[in-house]
Amino acid sequence: MIFFDGMYSFVSLILSAISLYISSYMNKKDSEGKFPFGKHILEPVVVAFKSLVIAIMCIYSLIGAVENVISGGNTVEYGVALIYAVISTFGCAFIYNYMKNNGKRLSSELIQAESNQWLMDTILSAGVLIGFILATILANTSLAYINKYIDPLMVIISSIIFLRVPIKTFRDSFKEILSLKADDIINEDINTLVKEIEKEYNFEESITRVSKIGRALRIEIDFIYNDKTQLNNLDEMDYLREKLFKEMNHIKYKKWLNISFTGDRKWAI
Repeated sequence: MIFFDGMYSFVSLILSAISLYISSYMNKKDSEGKFPFGKHILEPVVVAFKSLVIAIMCIYSLIGAVENVISGGNTVEYGVALIYAVISTFGCAFIYNYMKNNGKRLSSELIQAESNQWLMDTILSAGVLIGFILATILANTSLAYINKYIDPLMVIISSIIFLRVPIKTFRDSFKEILSLKADDIINEDINTLVKEIEKEYNFEESITRVSKIGRALRIEIDFIYNDKTQLNNLDEMDYLREKLFKEMNHIKYKKWLNISFTGDRKWAI
């Protein structure tokens, strides 16, 4: 369990350093134009990689712990283990608070994902501490023979519980990499605004596409003209773009907004 907790913390520390570097890199101006559509794709790529590494580590630890139980458990010096667990719990809690505060300040899902990872690590270390305290108590009772199974059983339980988060995070990040549509709440919010504009200016139809990539939304809106449309010149089109953009200010993401106007539906689909 100490090995699992230590490896989990060590891997998390390396991945957190990578995440902080990527977050800093994303905030730098792209003067060479290497990312014509922005650097936002880097966030889900890094989160997906981080989640995959954590998931593989949990699976590897789970298999090793099951083999350990089958082979008869192991013996642990719980006094030393208790000291490690206390230091690990407070250390992980400190890093979690640091990441959490920075994630809120930067509005970065990448850093927030890291803070969640360190919260899990803090809970894991606290669980280890409780388990070792229990083992120390049992060592002086008739149930002392159970002690050799406590260590691998804690690894099994922790691995199974912790697998859920990286799998979910990987799935969500992979959707963003594929540019699948944003969640229903954001889609419905933007669609409502667009349909109001469609009705107000008598457009034939409007088609809206919204995908979330990292901390940004990529929004494409196509308005289709008909004979009754009340929008006739470039200034009015720009006014409409500005109006829609301001009405989306309550959605707390950076926005890549593209609004087009056409009389032929084939250019909108």
